[in-house]
Amino acid sequence: MNAEQQDSPRGDTAHEAPPGTDAPVDLATIAKAMVLPLFFVVMFALCYVSAFHNPAPHDMRLTIVGPGSSAAAVASGLEQGSPGAFDVATSTDLDGALERLADRDVQGVIELGSPVVAHVASGASATVAQTVQSVAAPLAQQTGTTVTVDDIAPVTGGDATGMGLFYFMVVCSIAGYLTVTVLSQLAPNMTLRRQLGILGAMSVALTLIAFAVSSIFTGTYGAGAGGLTALLLIGVLYTFTIGIVAVLLNRLLGQAAIMAVMMVAIFLNFPSAGGAIAPSMLPAAWEAVHSFWIGSGAIQAMQSVIYFGGNGAGHGLLILAGWLAVAAAGLAITVRRTSRHTSDAAGKARAAAAEAPDREPVPVR
Repeated sequence: MNAEQQDSPRGDTAHEAPPGTDAPVDLATIAKAMVLPLFFVVMFALCYVSAFHNPAPHDMRLTIVGPGSSAAAVASGLEQGSPGAFDVATSTDLDGALERLADRDVQGVIELGSPVVAHVASGASATVAQTVQSVAAPLAQQTGTTVTVDDIAPVTGGDATGMGLFYFMVVCSIAGYLTVTVLSQLAPNMTLRRQLGILGAMSVALTLIAFAVSSIFTGTYGAGAGGLTALLLIGVLYTFTIGIVAVLLNRLLGQAAIMAVMMVAIFLNFPSAGGAIAPSMLPAAWEAVHSFWIGSGAIQAMQSVIYFGGNGAGHGLLILAGWLAVAAAGLAITVRRTSRHTSDAAGKARAAAAEAPDREPVPVR
């Protein structure tokens, strides 16, 4: 054994780069590797800045309650003074208007009188609540009175900005797609049944852990056992749905799936969710994405069960169910196609073997 072989148990030291030096990597390989960070930077800046750079009312639904002529004059003034900012209705029925606010059909109710009352729901969006108050203030000044605020769905002390549920959703998103990403790297040939089983178990465990850790700071959002149970179930459903979408994309796209998953779970998901900025304050394109994207369903349902007694949760749950159904159907199709392809390949191999002429055994000498 020579000296080089004595230095290494494998005898391959001569083929390794000396310590402290770079292994040779060609520029083409480095360029391909840099596509992912470039994609992340461009999409993060593009999506987040375009969505959040200038929050302003966009078709924000308000109801003006008061005598017919007075309410109509106020509504006309708002729509003409801020074209496209508000979608204003009038009513003489205060109870009905407040019911629509509680059902999340409108974002604010302004009751004319002395004083002017701004009825808001900060649990849906603190920014929208402030906007409704800013609309009510000049109306009160015009009549020489003041504004009082009636918050029918206030945020709690532990979540004064109303962002707690949004960040809970963000953590659940990461839990869902990272679970699948790790599994796809660790065991790329894992069976679908096992992969979904692990995803289901991790969805439950990581949602509970995410809530337990975040509740150290936010508390329980003032919700009782029923509300918290519903919140956790929504979190588990959302985490699993993000994961199953990631599974589908990995099966369809292979290594390129990571960018597609990031588009679904991060770049289009968080800006459009309505948790950081209310949908009525987003640009029109992002508000359109909010109407059907997966994170918006989670946020709507979570806010509804915590701050609105479940009112309005159905629409958010419908969005989540739609994504889950589409992803499950897509997986079923891919599995069927894969099975058919495997079966066809096996059949062709058997046919080829059957048609091959028998070979004479080679005599042994």
